[in-house]
Amino acid sequence: MSKEVKTVGTKEALGAGVFGLGLLAMFLPSAVQKIADLEFITSEAFAMLSGSLMTLGVFILVAGLAVMFAKFE
Repeated sequence: MSKEVKTVGTKEALGAGVFGLGLLAMFLPSAVQKIADLEFITSEAFAMLSGSLMTLGVFILVAGLAVMFAKFE
């Protein structure tokens, strides 16, 4: 009864990287809000940027999880 040792391969590393990009994309709107709150910035594009980045972040997170858990032969 020997247990097979599993190691982390390139597929898991790629998935973790894509997942990390998704997290960065989801936290970017808060940084943009801090920039928009500056006195010399007059733009109001935060709502559109926030919504699009949250949607993009969700898609990237799903892609990262799909790569990590997919069975490639």
